[in-house]
Amino acid sequence: MGQVHTSCFGYRHAAFAGLVVAIAGTAVNAHDDDVRKILDNQPPVYGEIWMQGMATARGGGFDSSNVTLLSHVPLNNFSGLDTSSGNDCWGYVSPSGREYAIMGVAGGYGFVEITNPTNPVIVDTIAGPSSLWHDVKVIGDYAYGVSEGGSGIQVMDMSNIDSGNVTLVRNWTSGGYSTTHNIIVNEDSNSLWVSGTNIGNGGLIHIDISNPTLPSLDGGWTEMYVHDAQVVTMQDGPMAGREIAFCAGGFSGGFTSTGLRIVDVTNPNNTQTLSTLFYPNSGYAHQVWISTDRKYLYLNDELDEGATVSVTTTRLINIEDLANPYLVKTFTTGRAAIDHNLYVRDNVIYQSNYRSGLRVFDALDPANPVEVAYFDTYPGSDSASYNGAWSNYPYFPSGNIIISDIERGLFVVRVDAQFSPMALAQAGTLPTTLNPAGGDVLSVETITRDGVAVSSVDLMLDTGSGFTPIAMSDNGDGTYSASTPTVPCGSDVSYYFTATTTESFASTFPTDGASAAIVANVVSSTTEIYADNFESNTGWSVSGSVSDGAWEREIPAGGGGRGDPGTDFDGSGKCYLTDNVEGNSDVDGGTTTLTSPAMDATGGNTTLTYAMWYSNNIGTVDDSMNVQLSNNNGGSWTTIDTLSGSQGGGWIEYSFDLNSIFANPSSQVRVRFLASDTGEGSVVEAGVDAVKLIEQSCEDVQGGCSGADLAEPYGTFNFFDVSAFLQAFDAGDPAADLTGDGLLNFFDISDFLNLYNIGCP
Repeated sequence: MGQVHTSCFGYRHAAFAGLVVAIAGTAVNAHDDDVRKILDNQPPVYGEIWMQGMATARGGGFDSSNVTLLSHVPLNNFSGLDTSSGNDCWGYVSPSGREYAIMGVAGGYGFVEITNPTNPVIVDTIAGPSSLWHDVKVIGDYAYGVSEGGSGIQVMDMSNIDSGNVTLVRNWTSGGYSTTHNIIVNEDSNSLWVSGTNIGNGGLIHIDISNPTLPSLDGGWTEMYVHDAQVVTMQDGPMAGREIAFCAGGFSGGFTSTGLRIVDVTNPNNTQTLSTLFYPNSGYAHQVWISTDRKYLYLNDELDEGATVSVTTTRLINIEDLANPYLVKTFTTGRAAIDHNLYVRDNVIYQSNYRSGLRVFDALDPANPVEVAYFDTYPGSDSASYNGAWSNYPYFPSGNIIISDIERGLFVVRVDAQFSPMALAQAGTLPTTLNPAGGDVLSVETITRDGVAVSSVDLMLDTGSGFTPIAMSDNGDGTYSASTPTVPCGSDVSYYFTATTTESFASTFPTDGASAAIVANVVSSTTEIYADNFESNTGWSVSGSVSDGAWEREIPAGGGGRGDPGTDFDGSGKCYLTDNVEGNSDVDGGTTTLTSPAMDATGGNTTLTYAMWYSNNIGTVDDSMNVQLSNNNGGSWTTIDTLSGSQGGGWIEYSFDLNSIFANPSSQVRVRFLASDTGEGSVVEAGVDAVKLIEQSCEDVQGGCSGADLAEPYGTFNFFDVSAFLQAFDAGDPAADLTGDGLLNFFDISDFLNLYNIGCP
């Protein structure tokens, strides 16, 4: 592609001509993001190596916050290579503890010692095929490099790097394999994988490196093109010991299939797709990385900015159940730039975002990343174009970070941000109904950085007179628990959690504390007055005008592909779902409506619950999921929920209080689910399962009025009840045993006073 191009148009023209040749040779590598990178390509910015302390103003020429530039190595310093552009980077630590950056350039790789980060030294270079795309990973003392330009896998020996020598062992190709988009290492097992190759449908291919200098092909997941992936070995849970691949991309059938695939690749020759997740406003799923606690996954989409979204949009996906991932939320820097590659270390996200550079997020609470620092390697613009920061590597023992930039080469930086010492996160299910007699156990998890000690954790409970702290007990595993006291039946109470470190740092969950407190209804008993798991026909009806994808009551047929559920919600087998066909079927050409039979909700305080799956990979306004209720057997309908691209798949349970919707719920309540796809290009899939009506009661509450109302006339609390309780307590009468533990002590007195203050519900 040449060394220096003075004509940007000429450079693009030549590159585009090269792409046409590539398309003709191997269609699997022709992707819209590749074309855009080529068309956006700019000449490199050359210069001398800059080191902190130099008189030149390079260090002050880049916008930053809480990041210090230590050194900068422009591309032209990698002599002997095609340095017309930069690409990927990775790191290596030699047995002596010296740190090295591996910088990908258009013509190969540069190896730079950064043990002294303010005095980088290029120790060697390895030439490779001329291409905009190179990727490199490290296992042991070997670097494995790949390229869209060919040469298969370049095996590079770094065992003598401390002496200034890196050796190209071989350019390994086999069985027609030659080009690759990405190379992946499972750090847990040191297994090696390649993706986006010219073989195996461009899928995820396992490379056997039992002989580290002589790789061999060893199976893989080849259902579709994989742009990039993270492969890990699960440490706990039902999949402990299994090797799991989180794959971004998907090109089979076009961009509508882009998303996340979770695959069991423990046996590369017998892989199993566990689930598929599509998400709204998708462009092209580019790269993924999981959180430190392995409960969440962060996904970068490379084609949504400037198209379906206006600012950098990173998806946060819950992966606690590998068979049922779901989109939790998105987060952003607020800039227009494209998110490209991110990595996670010690609950910190390091994200390279092209024209807005390196962005650093405090993810101690992995579900709520907060941007705390940045270093912009592309001055003057944050627009959604393919220039600037390509990648980064945050895993050096020193804590220093390297950034690879397409036009400006290698940056070595130090992040100076102060990270949160502690965060609180949800532990288990947080109930929205509580027993008036108390005893409900509420738990919260504390997440701390090394060396941080928790001083106290409190449950903050408001029963109507303001929030009162209740000390929580340490469970020894980072979680804390407390039992609820007696509370007024039939009322609503609110609660949240707060914790303090020994250094007086305070944190709350939910994050906004009292203003976002969880509201719970206090009831003495719950009764399922209607329950349907859809294992038999109970009178639900299907109507609508769709050309394809009508509701069906079946066992899910697919493996979770193309946005459809892989299993039902409750494990009974069947559910209602749209277009139960494995492959490229979904709702099309209108709306399909699923309507329940009449349900009797006249018993009193009644809640409707159901599990729903909804996936819409684009999410136009007209393509939606609506849930409606009728109180007159379908004569009129009230919309209680609308999802329009806001859900990215996954079974989620919903709950609605009928008494807050209808003044007097009747015996003719019906619910219906309307899945629509009237727009162009959307892939809409839906499911419904486990529909229930639950009646909540406050009758015959032990520990309520009957627990403290000991004197006639019953129903009136006064001095005589206090006197009756004290007499019973002094006499050892079981009537004073309000806790029911067979003992008469302070806790019975406390319960009596609480009940006395509550009065009759």
